[in-house]
Amino acid sequence: MLAVGTPVAVQAAPWRSVLYPEGWQPGDTRPGNASQFLHDFSYAGYRQRQAEPPVRMDRVLDVTQAPYFADNTGASDVTAVLQQALNDAGAVAGGGVVYLPRGTYRVAPPTGKGYALHIGKSNVVLRGQGATATFLYNAATDMRFKRVILVGPRESTVSWTSAATASVALTQDAPNQATRVQVASVASFPVGSWVVVRADLTAARSGELNMGTSWTSLPGPSFYRRVVAVDAATRTLTLDIPLRQGLLMRDAARVYGIPAHLTEVGIEHLSIGMRENPTPGTREEDHSVPGTGAYEMHDAAAVRMNHVVDGWVRGVNSYRPPSNTQDVHLLSNGIDLDYSRNVTVDACQMEKPQYMGGGGNGYLYSIRGSDSLFKDSVAFGGRHNFDFRSMHTTGNVLFNNRSSNGDKVSDFHMHLSAANLVDNTTLYLERFEAADRTPYGSVSHGVTTTQSVFWNTNGAKPPAYGGSSMVRSQQYGQGYVIGMRGSATNVDVSVTTKTAPADLAEVATSGNELVPQSLYVDQTQKRLGRAVEHDARALVYQAENLKPTSAGDLSSTTVETGAELGGIRYHNTNAVGAKVTYTLYPRTVGTFAVRVLTKRNSGRGQYRLDVGGVAVGGTRDEYSSGTAYAEVELGTVTFTDLEPKLFTFTVVGKNAASTGYNVALDAIRLVRR
Repeated sequence: MLAVGTPVAVQAAPWRSVLYPEGWQPGDTRPGNASQFLHDFSYAGYRQRQAEPPVRMDRVLDVTQAPYFADNTGASDVTAVLQQALNDAGAVAGGGVVYLPRGTYRVAPPTGKGYALHIGKSNVVLRGQGATATFLYNAATDMRFKRVILVGPRESTVSWTSAATASVALTQDAPNQATRVQVASVASFPVGSWVVVRADLTAARSGELNMGTSWTSLPGPSFYRRVVAVDAATRTLTLDIPLRQGLLMRDAARVYGIPAHLTEVGIEHLSIGMRENPTPGTREEDHSVPGTGAYEMHDAAAVRMNHVVDGWVRGVNSYRPPSNTQDVHLLSNGIDLDYSRNVTVDACQMEKPQYMGGGGNGYLYSIRGSDSLFKDSVAFGGRHNFDFRSMHTTGNVLFNNRSSNGDKVSDFHMHLSAANLVDNTTLYLERFEAADRTPYGSVSHGVTTTQSVFWNTNGAKPPAYGGSSMVRSQQYGQGYVIGMRGSATNVDVSVTTKTAPADLAEVATSGNELVPQSLYVDQTQKRLGRAVEHDARALVYQAENLKPTSAGDLSSTTVETGAELGGIRYHNTNAVGAKVTYTLYPRTVGTFAVRVLTKRNSGRGQYRLDVGGVAVGGTRDEYSSGTAYAEVELGTVTFTDLEPKLFTFTVVGKNAASTGYNVALDAIRLVRR
């Protein structure tokens, strides 16, 4: 239900976590309990949030033009043409943008390849005209271990976990959160060099983690870092991001250099759909049975970034190809970041995999790298919608996402993926777990994380698969559930023999009054000295990602440098009465200020916004003598349930000085009061 202009209720007193006082600094611990502390998660995201991913407008290769002439009707395969364009962009200094204008582009992995398209050089961007305009259609149904788009270096020597790489030993143990490591020699590590700092999972360390000797076959903790200072006198390297676990000389703690990863690579403003697999056999373990559909779909992914630093995926959705008789978008997995660092995944939506059996299938967002940021994105209907796994998975942040209708939980899945942050995540028919998963896996999944934080989780609706908790936290050593809000706020911090003591749960008072509302936003502002992220209370809907649902819609999307995230939607009309309707999915009940970001100029019209048939904010005039992006607050709406809401923009006239009726919509923000 919807109400408009409802007065805001009087709120309870604000409160702070015992771990995050107003004067918090990195390295602080809880008074009287040094084992409880919060990592500094502010490094997560593209360029450690010191800049936003660029909107490149230089060297744009339009694949529908010469020399490519790619078919954008979906009738013929254009894999080779698109790959040639990507290769051409990567062959010149500075790279370029491979642009797929509106249409459907049919691809499939060539014989002997594990991907349909490969971005193998730095500074290459694959761009569509918008997630509701450009569709990348994967027509192959046998996609075992294959990806529609693979982003990663062509070199085979890149590795965070190589046992054969020449290394230099640490000469002192490196504590948790350290940014300085002392080594036997600094000669091989000049300022600016990329290094791996790691240790082995010895029998002693495996035993300390309460895993006996069952983890000694795993590679151990590893951190991909850049050297920012060298002290030759003390043989000390200063690293750009803190370590997330302590490394001991006892466990052969060491440093070695490896080739640089791909950088400044991006995928943006398009949708990816995969043709459904018609072969029978989709039971839990059929992924290992040749001849079954599950075998052919096993570990197929829409996007995999492997060994990437400072990259991005923004405005990328999945979609249901018209050829699919079932309501499925993907064969198995969505976006997978593996051995990658400082990648931003922004305003994406992954949905509805066909196969969700065992062995790692149906994971919509797989997080297997470090210090990446997933924000303002949606996962719907996966086996595990969001999933952290592996010991090199550290320092990542989920901020302001919605996880919905999962077949099973979103989770910390395996092998102590330490020090990650789940911040202001909405759980709808979904639960998030950091549980002891010792019974699972050929190598026991075991204790899945330590020093990870659930911050201000929004429990919107309990999962259909049962259970009373929205968050379950059984972390090795210490873990934290700080702030719960919404209609479902139960938390489970029960322990197992491997996870005692119980994790800290500060949930007695609603997270609506938690200060700060977002740990990530506040820590980033502290480190950089400026705000670089929207308020945690804001639900952001990018117009170019919203599919209009109104009849006769004439809107179109495009990419422009001034637009938020680079995408914008034009409501194209030359008459009063034209309407464009969007279906928005609220993430929480409550009262929201409705803010609309538009691009104004001398050819704009006047519009009125209706939400659920009720006018909000009166008439807005978009005329401006010059071009200007502007955000206005139209009024408030109150959602009493989480059912879809219709936002309709209607052209009602134009300024006498205006030359047209067009409206250019950039984004809609709903800011929780």
